[in-house]
Amino acid sequence: MIPTPDTGGNRLRLEPREYAIYGGLGLLLIGLIVLYILEFDHFNRTFEPGRMLGASAIVGALLGALLAYRLSRGAKEMIERVQIYVFCIALCAIFAPLLGSLSNRLLSFHPAREEPFIFFQQKPFAEKPFGVLQGEEVKADGYYLFFFREGKLERIKVKDPLSGSPRQGDTIYLPVRRGLWGVEWVAEQP
Repeated sequence: MIPTPDTGGNRLRLEPREYAIYGGLGLLLIGLIVLYILEFDHFNRTFEPGRMLGASAIVGALLGALLAYRLSRGAKEMIERVQIYVFCIALCAIFAPLLGSLSNRLLSFHPAREEPFIFFQQKPFAEKPFGVLQGEEVKADGYYLFFFREGKLERIKVKDPLSGSPRQGDTIYLPVRRGLWGVEWVAEQP
């Protein structure tokens, strides 16, 4: 007779409390991913997002290392410690930019102020998940707005074109807010 595969009789059996904990952690992870996706619109209207995201990731990695140090004290083998360190550092470094951006924006007590910028151009874009069919009329989903800020060309995404059809070199005014961490963004879509 051919032996059949084991049905998992020696697998770990979880308590109902453990199912609830791990299920809750799974839902939390899914919620964080959804928040990240929703925050992309804000990233597209932030000045120097790389500075904020990089600093947040570094702080997250350091906090992850501290958390891993605390959690790895009970580990018996070196491989367990390494796994704990890699998991904690990677997870914290990945999700720290989200928390940095949310806290910068939501915990800001600075009001929006109209700032002048030198208009360069605006270009429509279409975001189609499966591309555009040949001969299909393409409707703009939004606009890239290019302007000079402190001598540097900036680009943000907006839903609607600027009113008045500005020309290159015209002065435009956009509502800018300073966040909790000092990173500025265009407050609402102009």
